[in-house]
This record gives sequence, C-alpha cells and structure tokens, in this order.
Amino acid sequence: MLELSFSENMLLTTLSFFTALMTSLAGAGGGTVLLAAMLQFMNPAEAIPVHGVIQFSSNLTRTWLLRKFVNWSIVIRFTILLPIGVYIGLQIFQNMDSDNIKNIIGIFILLALTLQNLRFIKSFFVPYYAFYFIGLITGVLNILVGVIAPLLAVILKQSISEKKSIVGTLGYFGLIGNLLKIIGFSLIGFSFYEYIDTFLMIIPATLVGSRVGQLLLNKISNKIFMIIFQIILIGLAIRLLFI
Repeated sequence: MLELSFSENMLLTTLSFFTALMTSLAGAGGGTVLLAAMLQFMNPAEAIPVHGVIQFSSNLTRTWLLRKFVNWSIVIRFTILLPIGVYIGLQIFQNMDSDNIKNIIGIFILLALTLQNLRFIKSFFVPYYAFYFIGLITGVLNILVGVIAPLLAVILKQSISEKKSIVGTLGYFGLIGNLLKIIGFSLIGFSFYEYIDTFLMIIPATLVGSRVGQLLLNKISNKIFMIIFQIILIGLAIRLLFI
C-alpha cells in the first residue's frame, strides 16, 4: 500500500464533493463515478476499501435522516446472507490481479447503465423473499466491483413505490454493505489508519457536496443532468477496460 500524496488527496476530495452532489441530484450513482475515477490512479486493493469508508459516511447521514421510512421487512431479508456474500467476495478478490478487477468493474458499470435504460426491466415485480438472494450477491459484488447502488435502486423500485422509503432503504443497503466491507478488508490486513489524512479531507467534502446537491435539486434539468452523468460513467468504464 502506498500513502497518497497531497495532490492525490486534493483530487480525491474534489471528486468526492462533486460525486456526492451527483448522488443528491440523481438519487444514486455518484459513488460509482467516484470509484471509477479513483481507479484511474489507485490500485483496486486500495481504492475499493478506501471508497467503502467514504460511502459508509455518506450513507450513515442519509439513513439517519430517513430512518422512519426504511422498509425493515426488506432490510432484514437483505442483511441475513450479506456477510456470507462478503466472505465469498473476499476469497475471490484475493486471488485476482488488478487488471481483471478493473475489467470486471468496467463491464459492471456498462451493464448497470444498460439495465437502467431497458424499459421492460421496470415492469418486473420483485417479491420480498428475493432480497435474501439479492443480499448474498450484493455482498460478493460489493467486494469485487465496489458499488452496485444504481442496480439496487432499479431492483428496489420494483418492490417499493414511495420515494422516501426507496432512498432510506437504499441508504441502509449502502450503510450495512460498506460496514461489512470495511470489516472484511480489515480482517485480511488492510490498514485503514494509513489513510486517516485522506478520510479527514474527503468525508467533510462528501457531506458538503450532498448538501449543495439538495439545494440544486430543483434548479437543474434532471434529463440533461442524467445524460451528462451517464456519458461520464461510460467514459470512465471504457478507460478502465481499454487503457
């Protein structure tokens, strides 16, 4: 593990601000942009656990503010097999090289964007019992690809119709998923303490970015924003795959 330079920390802090702003405007996806950007200059073995801490702090605030709207029936089912998924993901992660992990993340981003834009996907109903399996798969993918919130958002919308409940429940998914990710990487020897300076810079920027995004929510065209947002993600994914 290499300690990040001041310029790299400043770059991450700026990225964290803008991607938190993106998440507030789009509902989900800013974390995906942040991880894809981090992987342009960080090894996956560093970027994924560091990113987990950033996302944990972001989801902690959102989950607390919307705790009354969390769908606990779904949350309990989602959580039961999640630790097993994290364990499986860690076993796979430790036996893969960096290039393969970057390729998987790049492919996953493009796949998630494709599924988000397929109209027939939105007509499916996802029963509550399916969240046992979804939690298991999320545990695996949280380790291998870092973030799957955009895909979880699509799935959750097939089970819950109330917006605050969707956002609050999705926030809990991110909270517990990233907490278990942090614990898992700690158990295999990752030293989060070495990145304390990074966290002290990034976490406040994330909180400020979220607040600014809320203030801009009704002042920016959602359609134009989503087009720009998806173009950025596609560009980062292609760069991960081919450069």
